Amino acid sequence: MTPSRNPVEGGTLTAMTGILPGPAGPASSTAGPAEPALVDRAHLLADIRSTLAATGGVLLHGPAGIGKTALLDALAQEADAAGEPVLRSSPTAAEADLPHLALIDLLGETLPALAEELPSHLRQALECALLHRAPQPGAATDPLAVRVAVLETLRRLAQRGPVLVLLDDTQWLDAASRQVIAFAARRLTDRRIRFAVTERTEHADAAPTMAALCPPTARDLPVGPLGERGTGALLRERLGLRLSGLTLSRVHAVSGGNPYYALELGRSLTADGSESALATDPARPLDVPDRLRALVSARLAELPDAARAALTVLAAARTGTGLPDTVTEPLAAARRHGIVRQTPTGTPQFSHPLIAEVVLADATPAALRDAHRLLAALTADAVEQVRHQALAAEHPDPQLAARLTRAADTALTRGAPGTAAELLRHAAHHTPDPDTAGRRLLAAARNAAAAGLPDLARACGERLTIAPAADLRVHARLLLTRLLGPDHPGAEALLAAAADDTGGHPALTAAVHQERAVRALHRGDRAEGFAELETAEKHADHADNPDLLVELLALRAPITLLTDPAHGRALLERGCRLAAGRPPTAAAVLCREGLAVAALRSGDTPRALAEVESLRTEIEAAGRTEDLANVLYIAASVLERAGRSTEAYAAGRAAHDLRERIEPTPGPARVLGGAAELNGGTAERAAQLLDSAIRAAEDGHDNEWLAYAHGLRGRAALLLGNLPTAVHHLTRCQLLLRHLQFNDPSVFLVDADLAEALALSGRPDDAAATLADARDRAGRLGRDVVLLGLHRAEAHLTALTDPRRAADTLRALLPAAHPYPLELARAHLALGTLERRARRRAAARAALQDAHARYAAAGCLPWLRHVETALASLDALEADPTPTQQQILGLIRTGATNREIAATLHLSVKAVEANLTRLFRQYGVRGRAELAKYQE
Repeated sequence: MTPSRNPVEGGTLTAMTGILPGPAGPASSTAGPAEPALVDRAHLLADIRSTLAATGGVLLHGPAGIGKTALLDALAQEADAAGEPVLRSSPTAAEADLPHLALIDLLGETLPALAEELPSHLRQALECALLHRAPQPGAATDPLAVRVAVLETLRRLAQRGPVLVLLDDTQWLDAASRQVIAFAARRLTDRRIRFAVTERTEHADAAPTMAALCPPTARDLPVGPLGERGTGALLRERLGLRLSGLTLSRVHAVSGGNPYYALELGRSLTADGSESALATDPARPLDVPDRLRALVSARLAELPDAARAALTVLAAARTGTGLPDTVTEPLAAARRHGIVRQTPTGTPQFSHPLIAEVVLADATPAALRDAHRLLAALTADAVEQVRHQALAAEHPDPQLAARLTRAADTALTRGAPGTAAELLRHAAHHTPDPDTAGRRLLAAARNAAAAGLPDLARACGERLTIAPAADLRVHARLLLTRLLGPDHPGAEALLAAAADDTGGHPALTAAVHQERAVRALHRGDRAEGFAELETAEKHADHADNPDLLVELLALRAPITLLTDPAHGRALLERGCRLAAGRPPTAAAVLCREGLAVAALRSGDTPRALAEVESLRTEIEAAGRTEDLANVLYIAASVLERAGRSTEAYAAGRAAHDLRERIEPTPGPARVLGGAAELNGGTAERAAQLLDSAIRAAEDGHDNEWLAYAHGLRGRAALLLGNLPTAVHHLTRCQLLLRHLQFNDPSVFLVDADLAEALALSGRPDDAAATLADARDRAGRLGRDVVLLGLHRAEAHLTALTDPRRAADTLRALLPAAHPYPLELARAHLALGTLERRARRRAAARAALQDAHARYAAAGCLPWLRHVETALASLDALEADPTPTQQQILGLIRTGATNREIAATLHLSVKAVEANLTRLFRQYGVRGRAELAKYQE
């Protein structure tokens, strides 16, 4: 896949203590119904399953709200679906003193069905413990009898099939039940009864204490926080809240990756609409809802004034800031209350990020200003110092605004456009002149967009739509239009308002026509798009605006590459010349990306690699997140075609993670994730991601990404051996590319795969037509680099009638090297398949071993596994057909049915079927029709 243009866990909290250690926490509350399916916990859940299978027990531990209960819910649902009984107990703090309560939860409903199987004295002891029977007056229940009765009950259950025992929140487990369960767990080691136990610990690294409730061989697994990506997915799936950029980072940081806290903070954002306020003022504390605030407010209220003031300074400081004794000494009281802890380096740190947010939210404006004033005096870094000065200032200050602007320039040289955006926003606030303030705010918006902070960019842009200067209003509306995306219904109104404000100014008029061109090209209306571009170029020439001309060339050139590669490359080179020596812009980056793509499509892989690797280094150093997402996307494509699959996998995963954070829709990110899996992951995982990408792209009406998703899904289907699915997706990919007028066969290598899938599916006419069309387009555009793939597909077509001739022809066409090494590996794989069908096993093995070596050198894991399976199948074949099998072959060629063959050879029908199965494997065919074409 190479781009044609720039595509413009959780679970409920069963008890809300745990954020602060110690007995003084608030009382617990019982959780409600289980949340929907887990988010971002697939790997952990797989570890739990494998641990249960291997050891019979797992102890999950971590802080409150981290998602332990949700993991048990998932295990319970799986067991229910498999028809396995589930015994579960979920005690609370209020029930910790009620004896045998957990046993009542576990066995109360099960005991009546098993009672008659237990000896009478054990049955009576257990019935008394479970309150199913009143004890005899004056007779005490024998504790040992209860323990043995529970053990025997569980053993009898296990005799009927696997049993899953789930013990949640065992820190509240009553002592009597704990002793009984530990007694039984030590003796239940046959794996038919599995124990999954959860225990609340202060943090994931704290040592658990409830291992005795599991079998002796059990393992403990910490349940850690979600990553930022997982937090975003949780909020999207649970609340429909799509956070991105700085707002998501804030929610993730404050929640500490705790799913419960993140959901509570997300609900607060949606309830009071403070998401937009956060974007406008990133330093603004989150509105911590009462249910979370109650966890810490009581302890904060107990602190002396000096300690609370010191906590405000600590909360406002950047991590690692050296604090004086006047701040650290009053924090001793906070340490005693578990609010602050010491890091290994001896510096104070909040025991949970949520506490810092409550401290900031509760601090008075004067206290916050004092804290920032102190921090400004403590730091020697000019950028950090002036940021604190801005937060400490009470009134607009032109001199402070000038220092903030200079600090923003410094931040940009450090590759931190996000920091520059924040500083420029402060500078605008402290600038009395409305025009200068507006230009600083526009610069803040543009830097925020470049840093992948669309919420901050949008907030700044919306303030500028009422700016006094017309050019500021036009640029703000164009920025907002781009942030909305090409399909958003509100974009047209913004564009119309921007056009009305241009006043005939050539540069502004050119910018409006440029945006209209982008939208037309996205719709697939190339004629209108090129017309808008021509109009924009005339106005840009008249305005003598090189940067705008570079932007227009960056739009036109990739499309021109599709029909006239030489002219498209010339346009890109002109754009790079115009941009040389000027500050880097997104358009200049696009021109350089385009040159890498043009080189790749022509087969000049070394130049493509050099261009994209140089560009990636520069963009990463500049901290331009949005540009980096595109560069990583192209880098992954270039690395894949260059046969460097391990690096392509890493770049693709990085592109997936970035786009998932900054894209308004998830389709592109999941396409890139699927492509990465086809390089260094698994075909199964690729198929899952790409199915999701297809749904997202269909919902978003994004035909380009939809085409790529279908094409990659077709490749995954080929790897998985599902030809009908492969034909469906590859056909959809080709049709969508044609609709987009992407006729260059090197844009996406779909033609050879489609022709191969059609041939192997018994559709020779369709395969031949696909090949003829692809060869014609490759010839017209000079794309000789795709011919090897077409040779490979044609060999599969020829093999339908003559596999030996197909193999001989393909072998003669194989080059010693190829610009796309994986295409050469694929051709050797095809040769091995053809040689096997031609019954030349030594030649088949040699070709497959060659393919294996090439895929191994590239690090292309899915295709490497595919070749290993083919080699194993080849090694398992019998040397030659037996005399009986040779007779069966002869009768098949006459059209005889299995029953007729059985009658002729005096065999059973099952014997005929078994021999046919072996012949199918031996010849590498899928059915009788293909087998009948082989000659003796």
